[in-house]
Formats: sequence, structure tokens, C-alpha cells
Amino acid sequence: MPRMKPEQGRSHFDRWAPRYDRSLHQKLMFEPVHRAALSAFSAFGSVPRDILDIGCGTARLLESAGRRWTGARLTGIDASELMIGEARRKHDGDPRFILLRADASSLPLQDVSFDVVFSTMSFHHWGDQASGVREVARVLRPGGLFVLADVSPPLLGLLRPLLSRGDRADFQAARAIRRLLEQASLRVIAARRFWRLARVGLFVARKS
Repeated sequence: MPRMKPEQGRSHFDRWAPRYDRSLHQKLMFEPVHRAALSAFSAFGSVPRDILDIGCGTARLLESAGRRWTGARLTGIDASELMIGEARRKHDGDPRFILLRADASSLPLQDVSFDVVFSTMSFHHWGDQASGVREVARVLRPGGLFVLADVSPPLLGLLRPLLSRGDRADFQAARAIRRLLEQASLRVIAARRFWRLARVGLFVARKS
């Protein structure tokens, strides 16, 4: 079966957006990954002023981050117009949240403006992963951290339809992800795997 075009993949997430927060996938997969990513940052970083989540969906990771760090500015980027629309609806009037529709490979954000960038379970959807990682390095402040969590092959068969959603999913092995980070001058300071069957890899990389 041929892969869907990028705009078709985005359309799927547009359709999912109204019920995304009620999905069982939140409890079963996304929330545990969010907790692991936030804890990984806490282990290596100080209290952040500016937080970016790429592939933010309806801003659930940012909500958790905002409860941990109440003074932080919370910026979310997603390629799905309706996911961003749901996030804006939930956080209308809260000046901490800045929610933008954009692609990871071309972030509409200033250089050296974030203390931490998160990407959880969305990296395999990035159309140009190398360019996206370079954009992360560009917007990070010196000493800032990139916390990346994504599924690495071999993938549990039952999870592939959920995670790829038929679009241009590009799952990378841990070695390939590490290489992309290092090529963007992001030094990997921690890497671990959890959920053995699904092989979710978690990386923490620091900008020098």
C-alpha cells in the first residue's frame, strides 16, 4: 500500500483532534512518555523560563510542564491546524501559552530563545528530520536541552498503525537519532530505552 502524502497525514490528525484528549492512548502511551521526558529534563536542567514542544498536539505535555514550572512560557508547534485549534481553545486567555501551526523543519521562532525543546512520539512524523534537528539547535540557548522520545525499530506490530497513522512515518534506530543530534552539535548526555516491547528511546542532548 502506498504511503499517504504529508497533507493526508495531517488530515488524519485534524480528524483526530476533537477527541484526542479523550483517547485511551493518552493514559496508555502518551502520558507515561510525557512524564519520562519531563523528569529527564529535571535530572539535567534547571528551572526553565521558555519551553518549546514540537508536535504538541493539543498541548498536553505543555500543560504538565506548566504545572511543574508555573512561571515558564509555553510554546507549542504542530503541523495540524485543528490540533493547534483545540490547544488554543483550551488555553484561550492564558498568556503563558503560544501555540503555532508550523513544520519542525522551519520553526517561526527566534534564535537562542528556549531553555528546553521537547519532542515526544512525533519525531517519526517529521518530514525532514535532519533539518528539524538543526532548527532545534538554532532555537536553543547555549546549555539548553533537547529531550526527544520516540519509538525505535524493531517496532511491536500492533503499535505501527497507531504510531504511523498511514502518513510518511520514518522510524529511526537509536544510532541514527544519535548521529542526527551530533551532526547538529547537540551532545547526547543521556539515552535510555523503556517499554521494552515498543522500544521507546529517550534522548537528552545539550547545546554547547
